[in-house]
Formats: sequence, structure tokens, C-alpha cells
Amino acid sequence: MTDGPWLELLNSDWHDYRGSGRREDRLDDPLWLRKYLSRWKLGLEEAPRGRLVPALRALREALRRLADKYAARRPVSAGDWESLNATLGRVPSFRRVTLRGGKPEMIQVSQGDRLEAGLAAIAGSFAEGVVRGDPSRIKVCRNQDCLWIFWDRSKNRSRRWCENSCGNLMKVRRFRQRRRASAPS
Repeated sequence: MTDGPWLELLNSDWHDYRGSGRREDRLDDPLWLRKYLSRWKLGLEEAPRGRLVPALRALREALRRLADKYAARRPVSAGDWESLNATLGRVPSFRRVTLRGGKPEMIQVSQGDRLEAGLAAIAGSFAEGVVRGDPSRIKVCRNQDCLWIFWDRSKNRSRRWCENSCGNLMKVRRFRQRRRASAPS
């Protein structure tokens, strides 16, 4: 598991990493939402925004609770998974073999409500990663102004910031703090 619709959904609750205090819920931005849905081919482009956005927010909250627990290395119980399991369970599906370029490929086919199927696809992308991947690689950016969730791809799992911009900013802040502390009064 690395990137997926789950990670982009979590980080749609944007905070200004530079510390201005600005915050933006990108789910309210129709252009961002359209690009997100298109990029991940969730089949939700035609879903009514009045149902879609609140459902995505609720799923984002459930995913954030789980991601925060994994990032903090706190125990995750069956109860913590209830909301995600409920999302996954609302969509009946079956597996099917299809040919792609002459090669057989196993696909999951969902039936029923498209919105529920799209939400289940997002929830499933997170669950698959936790089950098949290494959930200790789920991290929260240590920049308290940012708090983005990221997947730590470093060999020794030591990454502390979501991107270099946060890492550089934090190093500059520490440097300036040390400089102020050592300056004569």
C-alpha cells in the first residue's frame, strides 16, 4: 500500500503547513472533487453533491481515527473498524475474471448503489493496505501546522515529515530558535 484514494481523501482536510492557521476542506471545492473522483475512477462523478460530500466527510473521519491510531502505534480493536466494516458491508459484490490484453485478471464487481460502491472502494483501499502492507508505515507529519497523513516509504521507516517542504521548514525553525537562544541579550 502506498498512495490510494484513502490517503488523498484524508489529506483533503488541508492545513497551511507554514503556520498561518488557514484550513480548507477541499471536499467543498468542486474542481478538486471532480479531479479526485476522476483520478481514482470511483464512478461517483454523477453522484449528487448533497449526498456525496457528507458521505465522504464521514468516511474521512473514520479513516482518520484508524490512521491516527496506527501512526501513534496504539492498539486498534475490532470496534475501531466498525465504521469501515459498515461501509464495506453495504455493497454486495462478487469477483469475476476478465481478459485484459489477453491475460486473465481478477476484478471485484460491486452491485447496488453507486455512492455506496465508491465509498466501499475507498474504505477497501485503506483496509487492503493495512492487511497486505505494513501499517507501521502510516505516519502523521510532525509539523503541527500540517498534520498530513503519509505512507513512509523510507527503508528504515524514519521519515517524520510528509514532504521536503515541511522538513525544511521545521529545520529552519529549529535553527532560528537555537540562534535566538544563543544570541546575547
